[in-house]
Amino acid sequence: MRSIYLVARRDYLGYVQAWGFWLGLLLTPILMGVGMMAPTWAAASQPTRYYTVIETGTDFTDALKTEIEEDRISIARTALDPVGVLNGEPNETVEAFDAAIDAGATVDEALAEAGGTSIELPQADFIYVDPPGRTEEAIQPYLLGERAVDSPNGPQTLFAAIFVPEGDGDIEYWSENITAQSLLAKVRAAERTLTERRVFAEAGVSPRILSEAESRRRSIAEKRARPASAAATGSQVTLADRAPFFAAVMLAFLLWFLIFSVVNYLLMGTIEERSNKIFDSLLTSVKLPDMLAGKLLAVLAVALTLMGVWVIGAVVVGNAFSGVMPPEAREMLFTVVSAIAKPSLLVPAVLSFILGYLMYGAVFLALGSLCDTIQEAQTLMTPLIVMLMVPMFMIVVAISDAESPILSVMSWIPVFTPFLLILRVPAQPPLWEVTGLLVMMVAATLLVLWLASRVYRAGAVHGAGVGDVGKWFTKLIPGKKKGEA
Repeated sequence: MRSIYLVARRDYLGYVQAWGFWLGLLLTPILMGVGMMAPTWAAASQPTRYYTVIETGTDFTDALKTEIEEDRISIARTALDPVGVLNGEPNETVEAFDAAIDAGATVDEALAEAGGTSIELPQADFIYVDPPGRTEEAIQPYLLGERAVDSPNGPQTLFAAIFVPEGDGDIEYWSENITAQSLLAKVRAAERTLTERRVFAEAGVSPRILSEAESRRRSIAEKRARPASAAATGSQVTLADRAPFFAAVMLAFLLWFLIFSVVNYLLMGTIEERSNKIFDSLLTSVKLPDMLAGKLLAVLAVALTLMGVWVIGAVVVGNAFSGVMPPEAREMLFTVVSAIAKPSLLVPAVLSFILGYLMYGAVFLALGSLCDTIQEAQTLMTPLIVMLMVPMFMIVVAISDAESPILSVMSWIPVFTPFLLILRVPAQPPLWEVTGLLVMMVAATLLVLWLASRVYRAGAVHGAGVGDVGKWFTKLIPGKKKGEA
């Protein structure tokens, strides 16, 4: 045991004393946060664009303005009550906001009536301006930027022009930006709304019947047969019931990210020791199984250090900003964290992390012992990295349907079990299935450790390379004779 501790301490200190380790430790959450916020920042930084509609009357213009406002209405409703909107049970504030919108108020006016004046909404992405011309030839200079249109913010370039003919002619959408499709989607939605109104009018039915039908629509209460959360009334489904699924996705991604990050230490460190002949010195004082266990333990400690620092940082940041967070957001965060702390999810997650780490860590250690250069390692890493990407795709599947049959089938593939078991736990699979998956994962981990130790001994002690191990596996093929090509 002492030799295992000494090897683990040597490798652990070698990793954590490097300035690159702490730089990566600090930059990783920052870069992940930037990556998650990038779409929001990109949308917020998008410049306001100006469009015009050339038509007889204002029907299409009004319908298009309504469609464009829908995005801001959705943002406002979520800001007023994020938990209630997510659960489909908005509070009285959102109901007051909806009533003001239905009465014809603007988004800002509706927010004021609902008491949400402190909420800052993003500026509208598209603003209507009066047509600077009525023909295509007259509009083209404004679309090309040769001339500017008058707007509330001064002269601006015209982003798009929509020509709406009388009768059944095609609507023409003119814009020099052929990649931005958001305004074009709104144009199509506005035409769909107007078409519905025309069909109702031709049938002799007042278009207002659509609004009346919407107002008389019954709410849908989502329930489940099994007992719901203690915070719910009866079997009503609430955020507390969905929280375990959110927590499982977070834990599965964290496991994937940590394994993807730390096993690289094992590979690169082993290659360096092999190329520098450090193996020879270590093996004179440490048994090979102890050295293998010590290296796995060292990088496991590195992973725990990463998680510990990130958790402490998250708690500190959460406490610092808890005062400015909306109560609904705090409730959502607390509910998800509480779901993570439940033994029914936490225990399988911890076991999956340890066994998954040992499985993949042993494989990368074995590969490192066979390679003299980074180039050799890269050729072997490629299939493993592709294999590690499969759980990420399954996480995407679990977000839409945690009880998907493909998750059930693929969870029985040992290399994917550590990730997919976590995703399946909130769906409450049968106890025999969870037990079977855990037993299979333990057996697979022991088998991988045994095979990895054989390969590690061949590479570290006997200097075997990638080609030698290929020959060793060839001998295992029944009927394959020695020397046979």
